[in-house]
Amino acid sequence: MMKTLEAFSRISVLCVYLLAAAAVILLRTPIDYPVYAMAAYGFSRGEDVYSWAEGEYARAAEALGFSRYAPPYRYPPLAALLVLPGLSLPDRGMGIWVAAQALSALLTAEVLARMARDPARRILIRLGVGLLPPFFVSLYAGQINPLVTLGMILAVRWIGRGREGWGGLLLGLSLMLKPLALGPAALCLYEGRRRALAGMALGVALSLAAGLLAFGPPAMGFLRLHLPTSGGVYPPAQNLPGLAARWLIRHPYGFSLADDAGIARGVGWGLAGMLLLLTGIALGRPGKAHPDFVRRAGLVAIAFLLANPGTWYHHGTILSLPLAAWLTQPGHSRIGWGVLGASVGAIAIWGVAWHAFVGWTPLLDLATLGSLGLWALLAREIRQESPR
Repeated sequence: MMKTLEAFSRISVLCVYLLAAAAVILLRTPIDYPVYAMAAYGFSRGEDVYSWAEGEYARAAEALGFSRYAPPYRYPPLAALLVLPGLSLPDRGMGIWVAAQALSALLTAEVLARMARDPARRILIRLGVGLLPPFFVSLYAGQINPLVTLGMILAVRWIGRGREGWGGLLLGLSLMLKPLALGPAALCLYEGRRRALAGMALGVALSLAAGLLAFGPPAMGFLRLHLPTSGGVYPPAQNLPGLAARWLIRHPYGFSLADDAGIARGVGWGLAGMLLLLTGIALGRPGKAHPDFVRRAGLVAIAFLLANPGTWYHHGTILSLPLAAWLTQPGHSRIGWGVLGASVGAIAIWGVAWHAFVGWTPLLDLATLGSLGLWALLAREIRQESPR
């Protein structure tokens, strides 16, 4: 019976992604993939894409046949290098790209499901991760997040199994596609995992060398990009600095308690700092590698996701790691299951219906609050087991 249900769960998730990918390709919804393609086009011509203005993007879009896109390109050159071979294809590789991201999401769900021994838990993880809305938002926009998340998941699992060098190498490559895995990388440093850190450094070096060899010095322009220092009021900015901004800066999406950007910035960074401090307390003393690396990496992944003012809702694909890590563990209480259901429900509802929440500021932060609930579940369990 359980084998039949497992097979049904695989087929169900597969069918959902086949339909989603087909719709995205037919409707040509991606607005981020065209930017990757434009970056590859510009780099291949020796241009500094990181200094492009709207005019340069419009010129590249006309040359490549794109009408919908959302600049700028703010990532390391590795993502553009991946896209480069597709520029010679009729649709500039968009169809293959969307299919690759859908496959990455499917593999992420399957890899995480196999962490559990109990078939029922495997089904729950496969469905919970596979149907997580940030994956579909990323697919709709043509984002690279599913591939980056798959790399992070594999890296974390390898490190947890003792293959630290290879895991670190893959983690470094994942970071250079898009720095979503900063949490697990920071945990390697916190626990003093030297082989993982060495592998990570090698992965970063290899990706930089590949970009430099393919595109020349302009590919290093990302090193001078300015990172966001305060949260944005736009609702998809689902992070603690963004939450503070929506409550303390006047905006058109709902009401606010004040209109002071300075106070909002201070409160946002205060909340982020407090979350990181509490995460460190939950982890216990630094410098010691803990055998439960996967679950601890999930906790730190959420903390960095929420603390980063540059986090958007579709970056929530990495929430698949902490979700699966919690579901893998046995012996949860009814309260724990209730908190999990409310947390995942809040994340999912926001992704589906946030436009309907405009005007209601508390509802605009549902995904952030849901992520905090998932963080609290992991933090409580890990704190109880961590060395003091």
